[in-house]
Amino acid sequence: MSESTIASASGIRAAIDFESEYVVHVREGDVWARPKNAEHRTLHGIDVWRAIRSSRHYAADVHVFEHGVLILASSTAALRFIPPETYEDYFCLDEDCEDYSADGEGWEGLCGNCADRAYAAECEGEDEDAGLLAASLPPFAPAALPAPPATRSQPARTPPA
Repeated sequence: MSESTIASASGIRAAIDFESEYVVHVREGDVWARPKNAEHRTLHGIDVWRAIRSSRHYAADVHVFEHGVLILASSTAALRFIPPETYEDYFCLDEDCEDYSADGEGWEGLCGNCADRAYAAECEGEDEDAGLLAASLPPFAPAALPAPPATRSQPARTPPA
C-alpha cells in the first residue's frame, strides 16, 4: 500500500462511509489477519468512526491510506478498516489469506503467494492426470521389428567335436 497521511478529525469523518460495513484486520506480529470470530470480521461505518473517536483516549494514531483504508495503531495493537469495494479489488480472494493482491505479483484476484500455490497445485494436478490417463489406456503390442538388412550368406559353422 502507499504512504499514509494523518488526517484531521473532519478529514477522517469525511473518509468514512457510515452506510458501509468495513472489513476488519488485526495486526498479529508481522501479518494482518481477520478476527477469528465471524461477528467481529466486519464493522459498520458508524462503529469505525466511534472507534477512531475514542482512539485519542488510548494514545492511538489514525492513518488514512488510499482507497479509504484506515489504520488505528497504538504501541500495543493495530486495527485496519477496509471498505468492502477496496477489499474485493485489492486484497487476496483466498479465504485464509489477507495479503494485498494489487502489487503486481498476483493472478486472478490472488496475492503472489496464493497465486504461486495455485499454480503449483494446478501443475501437480496436470502431472497426476497425465499418469491416470496413461494408466487407463489398454496395453498394446510392440511394433514389429524391421527385418535385418540383407547380408552375404555365410556357411553355417559346425561346432567342433
